[in-house]
Amino acid sequence: MKDITETHNTARYFTENRHISWVLLIAVFMWGLYGYFSMPKAKDPAIQVRVASVITSWPGADATKIEQLVTRPIEEQIALSSTLHPVSPTKFAVKSLTLPNLSIVQIQLEETLDDTKAAFNEIDLNLRSLSLPAGAGPIQFNDGFGDTAAILMTVASPTENPVEISLRARDIKTAIENARKTGGKSEASRRSLVVVMPRDIALTAPGRNMDLFKDYLVKRGDVSDAVFIKGAGFIGLDFTTTLSDSAILKELDEFLLTKLAQVSFHEDAWPAIVIDDPEKTDEKLQASPGGKYSYRELDDFTNLIIRNLQTIPLVTVVNSSGVVDERIYLEYSQDLLASYGLTPNDVSSAIAARNSDISGGEFYASGSSVLVEPIGKYTSPDQIGGTAFTKSPSGAPVYLRDIGEVVPGYVSPPSFLNYYNWRDENGKWQRGKAISLAIQMRDGGQIGKFGEAVDQVLKEVQPHLPDDIVIERISNQPSQVAENIDLFMTALIEAIVLVVAISFLGFWEWRSALLMMISIPITLAMTFGIIDTLGIQLQQVSIATLIIALGLLVDDPVVAGDAIKRGLAAGQPRILAAWLGPTKLAHAIMFATITNVVAYLPFLLLTGNTGEFLYSLPVVMTTALVCSRLVSMSFLPFLGYYLLRPRNKHEPTIEERRTRGFSGLYFRVGSFLIDHRKKALLASLAFIALIIPLSQTLKTSFFPDDVQYLFYADINLRNNATIHETQRVTDQAVRIVQEIAEDFGASLGPDGGGDPLTLIASFVGGGAPRFWFSVTPQLHQRNYAQLVMRLNNKELTAELIPHLQQALSAKIPEAVIDVRQLQTNPVPYPVEIRISAKSAVQSEGPESAAEIATLRQLAAEMVAILAEAPNAARARDDWGEESLRLRIEIDPDRAFLAGVTNQNIAASSSAGLNGNQVTTLQRGDKDIPVVSILKPSERAQLSDLDNLYVFATTNNNKVPLGQIATVEYQLHTERILREEHFRTVNVRAFPLAGVLPSEVMKAIEEDLDAFAKRLPPGFTMEITGEQANAQQGFKQLTKVMGISIGLIFVALVFQFKNAVKPLIVLAAVPYGVIGALVALAVTNSPFGFMAFLGIVALIGVIVSHIIVLFDFIEEMHEKGEPLREALLDAGIVRLRPVLITVGATVFGLGPLALHGGPLWQPLCYAQIGGLTIATFTTLLLVPVIYSIFVLDLKAVKWEERASVAA
Repeated sequence: MKDITETHNTARYFTENRHISWVLLIAVFMWGLYGYFSMPKAKDPAIQVRVASVITSWPGADATKIEQLVTRPIEEQIALSSTLHPVSPTKFAVKSLTLPNLSIVQIQLEETLDDTKAAFNEIDLNLRSLSLPAGAGPIQFNDGFGDTAAILMTVASPTENPVEISLRARDIKTAIENARKTGGKSEASRRSLVVVMPRDIALTAPGRNMDLFKDYLVKRGDVSDAVFIKGAGFIGLDFTTTLSDSAILKELDEFLLTKLAQVSFHEDAWPAIVIDDPEKTDEKLQASPGGKYSYRELDDFTNLIIRNLQTIPLVTVVNSSGVVDERIYLEYSQDLLASYGLTPNDVSSAIAARNSDISGGEFYASGSSVLVEPIGKYTSPDQIGGTAFTKSPSGAPVYLRDIGEVVPGYVSPPSFLNYYNWRDENGKWQRGKAISLAIQMRDGGQIGKFGEAVDQVLKEVQPHLPDDIVIERISNQPSQVAENIDLFMTALIEAIVLVVAISFLGFWEWRSALLMMISIPITLAMTFGIIDTLGIQLQQVSIATLIIALGLLVDDPVVAGDAIKRGLAAGQPRILAAWLGPTKLAHAIMFATITNVVAYLPFLLLTGNTGEFLYSLPVVMTTALVCSRLVSMSFLPFLGYYLLRPRNKHEPTIEERRTRGFSGLYFRVGSFLIDHRKKALLASLAFIALIIPLSQTLKTSFFPDDVQYLFYADINLRNNATIHETQRVTDQAVRIVQEIAEDFGASLGPDGGGDPLTLIASFVGGGAPRFWFSVTPQLHQRNYAQLVMRLNNKELTAELIPHLQQALSAKIPEAVIDVRQLQTNPVPYPVEIRISAKSAVQSEGPESAAEIATLRQLAAEMVAILAEAPNAARARDDWGEESLRLRIEIDPDRAFLAGVTNQNIAASSSAGLNGNQVTTLQRGDKDIPVVSILKPSERAQLSDLDNLYVFATTNNNKVPLGQIATVEYQLHTERILREEHFRTVNVRAFPLAGVLPSEVMKAIEEDLDAFAKRLPPGFTMEITGEQANAQQGFKQLTKVMGISIGLIFVALVFQFKNAVKPLIVLAAVPYGVIGALVALAVTNSPFGFMAFLGIVALIGVIVSHIIVLFDFIEEMHEKGEPLREALLDAGIVRLRPVLITVGATVFGLGPLALHGGPLWQPLCYAQIGGLTIATFTTLLLVPVIYSIFVLDLKAVKWEERASVAA
């Protein structure tokens, strides 16, 4: 046999060529530093959201009609793609939401697809070839639906400053005094209703509304002697009345709602105030200030910011939300129009002819060309009213202002509103209208540099904006990433310190501890360099992996260092012992590394969001383990040459260690257990039997919620709620949140930090842009709003949410409000049951109506089941109740005799009630639509429908709608959801505070089984929510564990060249699993995905420890040692390395458990408990099991060589 001292390997090369080793060592550190500082940093791993949305509008159409003629054809066209996600309880391929006027279809691609852009482009191209009904479309395809904003910024209008308010109050006071002098009435019974707004707002529309309110009050007999007051930035009425201030404001609200279908005189108006004494004007105005800037000004400000942000190379897209688009309304009287014998089409034609933008051609003269530009386009709203469109009987021109008013304003009603609530320097809450900017970063960019670039651009643009404009980051990934990286890096440093301390205590000698301490940063530097090359981000999973790996990273250096020390103690020269010791154990160390690698690599088989989230774990762990192996066979022998010295005192022989101290106790206990090996094994099996009660005791939870400063609330009203009603409820919810947060802060005591709430951003009519990858943006729906809130202490988030939820549910019963924490792994609803209908052959008619009715009935039964669950709350379905609608039944004979068609009726109704765009007015780079629409007084009430004129398109015939049609009320479905081409109702609930979703599902398990059995044919029930995600996740992990164990077994077979000995090694694994479950039970941690992951990873750690133990046993077997001595001597020799490694791992996981939050705690507790128990198993039960295989089962042969022993 070749003498081992003649071996040439890396350990020997690095030890004997020390100059080269120093250079390589410095190079590794430089590589590691470069990798650390250059690699992209993020809070969480990048998870690609492969979802796109298809939005198609059809104004005036109901939900069932749009479902059949728009939604279904779009779904069928999408289904032609071969890249859609396979259907499962946790993922969809195609789902849709159909509302009145709108179809929303969502697409999800398969997870293995890398080139999502090409797949989405193909689907978009297919959709472009689709023919839709007249009036429907265009199809809007959005493949950026899944993009998450790196910064969600709000630009908000501050409230007007006190000085300006006082100036306003002075003008208002003067106007009131002048009005009362003119009226000559006593001031005792007079009141002034005043509405203030930004000075740049034209008072045309507010003034018209105030005139209408005046007529409304006079007609009701509530006021007399009303005088109109007006000034720069305000309008009002001064009148005599017996009504109280609150009664006047109540009358105003009723007027706006019933007569104008509005909630204020103008979108930019301040809250209306009532003034009795002009001297109190300033006091009243100061108490109820409004926004300083208008929506138009905010739009201009944000446009400037966006243009500047787009100059940053790291910025890809900046999307704005909350912009209220401007409109210019030509509000005409149909009676006046008809008096001239004209129709709305005549108005449109006149405007189009006047507002022409056609080139006048080009004129050539004297060798030069001169462009001819006809001037006549509209440049101001006033010019629209001055457009002549016919002649009077006397031949005089008739202008548009003669039949109505030109009213500059905004889209009415708005489809989406954004408000921002913040604290001023005095801690007082302020509220302002806002526009939010979602700023997205280029893939692979440095988030820190991105944040610095945004800061610099805002600093440069600030001088061009008002000093008091509010610019605030709602969600700020650069700061979140910096804090998170600092937190995990602190945990890593703390873990390193603890590992070094454990090493020092284990060796009780500074040289060995210093060698361990130096080996860790070398390994980490090499790891950082490699994972940067592999494109891995520095985020919580990759850093946490390094913390988990510390114990394993120490294992190789500890074993190698211990081998060098034993060589020095045996009298070997330093130059020889430094590389010979690690070389002797190279085989065992290599297979221990392989064992851990194959334990982690199968995690790459995980799919879905979980697989993407944890992708860096096996990659970083494998890299770190390989680097540790390289370091132990290169730099560690090299550094061991300089650091390690033979100890001066006598090293006890193995015979002496069998009888002395702790090792002597271990030998005696081990001998006893071997002598009583069957009883010992039986007792250990009783310990394994604990798995039965433990599995019943432990609660299950798939993934915990994320602990963050941000959280949010979803607000859902009935289907037919207006956006103004949604806004009212949202404002009420904001006030409740502020009150509860203040009370909560007071309950924390004097040292609790007070009220933790710092901001509330409200999004009315839709959700916020995607500010967190796990929060899916809700598309625009008038009955939906979302609040995004931030605290100054993220540890209080989970504690505050139950208080908010209880108060909001109790005080706003007309809405369903869910206060949610951010999630690590997105599960939209924790408790959810899906009911699908697959029975209707016909897509319309009685069969389709019956299907919808049955679906609603089944959903109601399921809601009742969830509502009766004692540990669940807020049960509901996602269709909502049916709503009233007006159905116009046309008498075809009367319509024929009147000379109008159904198309004329639909067109006249739509144009009169919703408006018809006739042209645009260019202002700067914006084209403002000009919309002709009936005067509010002619379209405010349902009774006005009867008087609506229907104009024929082929002649000047007109007829009131009431003469050719009847209007009736009817219940109908306003909200239809489909999933995988079938109508689907999702029934949802939330667990009560402190209750897990699995506990809710367990409570209703029997009811669900009974419900499934009584489902009619053609209807299916499927459990989704967290239970489906957990089942899929655990199924994947079970497969991973099976593959890991299989690969470990194969590796052990190659190592031992024996198929039986690996079974002895793996026999110790169940004890570690029990230890992990015991730890979870003691710490009251739920058994979830991360705990399961910790147990799977634990297998490799346990086996790697036993491998080196077996290596010594095999060495003793080769020497012919007796079985008992070989088994227990291996434990004695490996006692210190095992205890040091386990201690390093256990204590190294402490900082991760402390700082990592609820995501990493179950994994840490599982590994700490499992390793602790597995250590005793390795040292005590492995010799017992080995002896049973040799002495009792005769499965392993053991031959003692007497000659060698002698």
